Amino acid sequence: MEHSTIKAKILRFDPDRDEKPYFQSYVIPVDEQITVYELLNIIHRDHDGSLAFRDFKCFKTMCTTCIVKLDGKTVRSCSTPVKPNSEIRIEPVSGGQIIRDLVVDFKNM
Repeated sequence: MEHSTIKAKILRFDPDRDEKPYFQSYVIPVDEQITVYELLNIIHRDHDGSLAFRDFKCFKTMCTTCIVKLDGKTVRSCSTPVKPNSEIRIEPVSGGQIIRDLVVDFKNM
């Protein structure tokens, strides 16, 4: 049986190594709809352990620790669904300094 996939382009940036931010693409097999947070965990666990994102597990949509930009819109990654066979773009939220990849310094926001 063939899996469905999610094609994700994620903005990557490590200020200690990279001259400027760049997008990295991932094609992730999925069997069902998952959240952005679950997708980031799958990428980190199974495909690229260097991906940095806030690993916060409230899952109650009450805090904003897990916010990212999904296709240009600010969302909570813990509760925002991504359907199989989607092509998405994930970026850090605007307004703060990028610490690394999707991790932003919230102090100045």
